[in-house]
Amino acid sequence: MSDRISAFIVCIIIVCSILLCIVPALFMHNQNVFFYQSRAIPQWTLTTIDRGEKGTVSVNSADLYELTALPGIGETIAQLIILEREENGPFYYPEDLEAVKGIGPVTLNKFRSLICLDLEESED
Repeated sequence: MSDRISAFIVCIIIVCSILLCIVPALFMHNQNVFFYQSRAIPQWTLTTIDRGEKGTVSVNSADLYELTALPGIGETIAQLIILEREENGPFYYPEDLEAVKGIGPVTLNKFRSLICLDLEESED
């Protein structure tokens, strides 16, 4: 291959790489879509996150009794939630609760609308 063709191919690859990084960011600017690393999933994930939900139980400050009021959460899982937030800090997204053994997507969806993630309360 000639040097001109090789240089042209390299330029095309660089331009395509830049576009692959910039174009998704332009479309996500005004949407509620983020890249974040969940505690439960060891890789970066593109997901839609609605942090505007307000429920009655703050998983960052609730005690054992309040957590067991959530559907699908017994004393054992409630203790694991408390242990998880003590060891790793507050939960920032509902999906972070999936790092707790016994909580998967189905269980999370049962109580997602009943929880809130007030960080101010947990920092007291």
